Amino acid sequence: MAEQCRGCGATLQSVNPEEYGYIPPNLDREGEPICQRCFRITHYGRDELGPVVADASAKALREGAAWADHIALVVDLIDFEAGLPKDLVTYLGRKPLLVVVNKVDLLPEQTPIEEVEVWVRRRLKQLGISAEILLVSALNGYGFRELAAWIEAEERRILVAGVTNVGKSHVISRLLSMRLGRKRGHTVKPTVSAYPGTTVSWSRWELATGSELADSPGFVPHGRISDMLCASCARELIPSRKLSSRLFPIGEGQIMHIPGRAAVLCEGAGADGLLIGYCGSDVRWERSHERHLAKWTTEYRIHCPITNWEEHKVELPRNSDLLIHGLGWVSARKTDYRLKIFIPAGAAYTIRPCLVGPKSK
Repeated sequence: MAEQCRGCGATLQSVNPEEYGYIPPNLDREGEPICQRCFRITHYGRDELGPVVADASAKALREGAAWADHIALVVDLIDFEAGLPKDLVTYLGRKPLLVVVNKVDLLPEQTPIEEVEVWVRRRLKQLGISAEILLVSALNGYGFRELAAWIEAEERRILVAGVTNVGKSHVISRLLSMRLGRKRGHTVKPTVSAYPGTTVSWSRWELATGSELADSPGFVPHGRISDMLCASCARELIPSRKLSSRLFPIGEGQIMHIPGRAAVLCEGAGADGLLIGYCGSDVRWERSHERHLAKWTTEYRIHCPITNWEEHKVELPRNSDLLIHGLGWVSARKTDYRLKIFIPAGAAYTIRPCLVGPKSK
């Protein structure tokens, strides 16, 4: 088998610095070498080659799924439905599935974790996905003792999969830092980066328990606004901060918007209706009026401007969320809403029971 970069899985080569896996010919390849791209991402925060293309990541994902006995599917809680595209579930085949729900540390402190677990189980059932679940935080280690116990329960081959930027490589890196990864002396872990598509191919680690753990390239889903932008602008939308919320009384003719990215217009609501805008990134929901709609959408001056917009009419029941994939969500309180949403062409959205706050019976 050709030598692989232990950071991203790319086949190592010393011919073309503009291709994945490049390592200068004068460098020693002993031990667990990493490519020049991974070195620069880790030490300088620069990804000069950009993400792996979708076809290549899908091919590597299929190969990894065929090799594996079990699949650990990492999902970002803050962009939950965007992390469960039907195409990805199809690629994973019929292997036993554990859904690892990452970034629970971004939830408000007053949100009970038990309530979130019930919500996740119900959503998976509604989506027709049969799986075990674990809630974790790759940032602070919450849930990793249970995840390690699941891995150690029996000797098996486990593929860690997920869409781009859900923290998949971060999950593996933390696992390899634990007792189950130490016996083999792994000094190099997957490259962790805020850039999408850092992992190029699937690569394997032998664990102290006899099991093998494999990283895979992030699957590139359709419909996330963050994937429609350059890497720098995408980083502003990727959930990495404590979940922020902004509550506004919104009536007919008023809008909530994230400037230059999306807008939600109220076309009808009951008395005393409220909308709450949630984001776990660098952007925030704002309030304005219908007469200023163009100012905050088609005419808004921003890096990576959206040039092609779509309109959709939406019925949002009380205590439900409207999740705009790759951006954030708004949640209805006290009344049902009739909305018109303005989003980039091709962006996806989901209506669901609310993640945070009161649940409808």
